[in-house]
Amino acid sequence: MTSHRDAFHPRLTKPEPIVRRAPAFGKDDSHIETDLIVIPTDDRHSWDGMIFRPRHGAVDPRLAVLVIHGSVGHYLSGMPRRLAFHLAQRGYAALTANTRMANYGVFFGTGLIDRAQLDIAAAIRALRERGFRRIILLGYSMGSTMVTHYQAVHAPPEVIGVCTIAHPLSLPLALRRRWERYGSIPSYNEMCAIVTRQMEGRDDPDRDRIIIVRRATGPSDRPEDAEIWTYRTWWHSRGPEALSAESRRWVGLLRVPLALIQAGADPLISQAEGSLLVKLARDGGCPAAHLEYVDGANHTFDGHELDAVNAAVRWVTRLARAGGG
Repeated sequence: MTSHRDAFHPRLTKPEPIVRRAPAFGKDDSHIETDLIVIPTDDRHSWDGMIFRPRHGAVDPRLAVLVIHGSVGHYLSGMPRRLAFHLAQRGYAALTANTRMANYGVFFGTGLIDRAQLDIAAAIRALRERGFRRIILLGYSMGSTMVTHYQAVHAPPEVIGVCTIAHPLSLPLALRRRWERYGSIPSYNEMCAIVTRQMEGRDDPDRDRIIIVRRATGPSDRPEDAEIWTYRTWWHSRGPEALSAESRRWVGLLRVPLALIQAGADPLISQAEGSLLVKLARDGGCPAAHLEYVDGANHTFDGHELDAVNAAVRWVTRLARAGGG
């Protein structure tokens, strides 16, 4: 079920965990083909990706959906994997691609969100080399921010639309609110002071250090409620000057249709943020902006994965039938 309500008050307590439904290999992939690829970037990195193709013919053989992950990267039970499975089942090729922001990138200093633009460009190039001439960018959570910024700045002619799931208004703002809610150690302001002092205004990899933030995702001192960053990776994607992490600055520059599929009970992103992103997009000249909420879903859509996937597939189908743009 989906709704279009605009008011939401986030809960201050951590929700009860819900077991996610992982893909059932041998069933979910019975009508699709997969191809593991390596995606080289212009700065001499390489990342893995997997192309999912419909086995019995695509709706449009020249159309592909590029799926970009959230903060923890691509895992088998995560939203990006399920999106790729279902897009291929419905007749659309999908490339689910890792970037330098995935997995341990933010732990070891390589996860700089500004540089991740090179990863998206490389993934688009990989699709172009395989004959795809129409591409839809699809991002989940942090990936929503990344694809929005990429399209606003680069606007490659192949891209005909941008679909986002659990799209935050601002990554720094979302993190600050969460840390304040749980009383993180250090606090957001203390982290700003620490990073500024340690880096001394210079983005020097040799000065980078790992820092553990306690009570970052929950109210306890248990390891699962902590976050690990380096000074540089935090500053680039969550610091007060991380402009590329602010979708509110970029959605108004989009010149292709935009969709937001938001979680209706997201403790991290209020429904008002989705409404504001759509307003900013329309006011800036975006040709079409669609907003939809999945009732009862938390940020990871636990137990509601298929509702979010189906909403995204419906929008992709409408855009493909309309010819894009």
